[in-house]
Amino acid sequence: MGTVPVLGIVVLVVGIILIGVEFYMPGFGIPGIFGIIFTAAGIYLTGDNTYDRVLIGVIAIVIIAIMLVISIIVFNSKKVKSPIKLDTDLPAKDLFIEGKDMEYLIGRKGVALTDLKLSGKGEFDGVVLDIMGQEFINKGTLLVIKEIKNNKIIVREG
Repeated sequence: MGTVPVLGIVVLVVGIILIGVEFYMPGFGIPGIFGIIFTAAGIYLTGDNTYDRVLIGVIAIVIIAIMLVISIIVFNSKKVKSPIKLDTDLPAKDLFIEGKDMEYLIGRKGVALTDLKLSGKGEFDGVVLDIMGQEFINKGTLLVIKEIKNNKIIVREG
């Protein structure tokens, strides 16, 4: 076994390991890029002819596929926490406030913190809210909450 095939095998193994590392990292980054480069270089250096290189390439792809399947199985088990998968459930009912739950705001007085070019921010009882007006309202104008429509707080000057 000559120096080039040994070097090719080492480069190929390093490439496959880098591709395996990429499975555990979100996005496509440096390990994936270098993994592909090293794997291709290792395939080229290890094979003597085209047939050998294709055979080594197929074997490398099979090894990478097996690593991918194993990582999917490991991360889908509840014993190992995945670095790229959100494991906590977000209850949808806590994410949004329904319009009927905001009706207590109707009639509250506040001040426009930004120019309302139909939407902006206002402060009501020390709380900053995203609001909508039905016309342009200048910053600093006194406001009254008129209605709650589709989870939008509609205001008018007042």
